[in-house]
Amino acid sequence: MILGSLFGFGDGGATPSADVDFLPTDDARSWLAESLGELAARLDAPASTPRWLTVPPVEKPTDLDALFEHICVVQTEVGQRDVEFALVDSTEGPPPPGFSPLGDPQGQLMHTFARGDELAIMVTPALFRVAAKLPALVHASVARELGRIAIHRVGGHLDHRDDIGAEDIEAEAELAAILLGMGIWIANGAYVYENKCCGGGCGVDLRSLRAGLSLPEACFALALDGRRRGLSPKLATKHLESTQKAAFKAAVSCVARTPDLLALVSALPAAALGSSRGG
Repeated sequence: MILGSLFGFGDGGATPSADVDFLPTDDARSWLAESLGELAARLDAPASTPRWLTVPPVEKPTDLDALFEHICVVQTEVGQRDVEFALVDSTEGPPPPGFSPLGDPQGQLMHTFARGDELAIMVTPALFRVAAKLPALVHASVARELGRIAIHRVGGHLDHRDDIGAEDIEAEAELAAILLGMGIWIANGAYVYENKCCGGGCGVDLRSLRAGLSLPEACFALALDGRRRGLSPKLATKHLESTQKAAFKAAVSCVARTPDLLALVSALPAAALGSSRGG
């Protein structure tokens, strides 16, 4: 693993409705269950350990060294101890020739690029300003990138259609992170993405940032994965913020009374999966 430098941060995006629907649509629930099932089969052992990562190893990584330490410690917990990467500063120019983004880097504080087996995680300066006010957003970003790397190592995203959307690819990276045990961080970060406000002072336009899963989807996937592996919901609720906790409790109740969703979480062949999460 190496410290280095690279890439830039994009603008755009829209402010979502302030209204929170705690449960995803029926179509989205099925999509989440099916995708979790296939991803769990493909990721194999790292997705089988019954664990949730709770307290981040570095609470507020405000520079490259601290972020590098945080990522390395998390890697040892999620089956990526042997994965080498360059952590790079986006202000020092574009990626070297041959490096391509794994998914869509727009609207993200950090993103993974690959050239064959070589990996570079590009970090924007905005991430370190956000870390001081909204560390949950940094932890969610790290979780997504480690999920993205896990998918890359097993051959790429789930849906092999040519017209797969960027949203589904980003959502799959976050689902992989949930399966690797980082679902609490994904759920806490999802609320920040939807709320679009740090309370003032971070100097970052949070409206330009985006996530793959909505807050209801992230919390529902966390509930499905916890039920799949026999984890106590009480552990997650201790580490979720209030809105996320309410969404997670609603998801836990829904999963408990919908046994067919748990059947869908069992591994399915790629050809059997749909790509739509519904409206």
